[in-house]
Amino acid sequence: MENLITLTPENVEKEHICCAISDKKCTDGYQQKKQWLKQEFANGYVFRRIDARAKVFIEYGPAESAW
Repeated sequence: MENLITLTPENVEKEHICCAISDKKCTDGYQQKKQWLKQEFANGYVFRRIDARAKVFIEYGPAESAW
């Protein structure tokens, strides 16, 4: 199994976020997602992915923060 990477405010800028909006046409949306992640990490949000260029990831937040 591949190693897992947990994104943090410190590494989110350099890490790939496996996002469908990462297409070069959508760079603004990609950066907005990274900014949003930085804010949400402080609220307990978690984003983990396999250390490979693939769409294998999980992201979740605490139930107390859900709508």
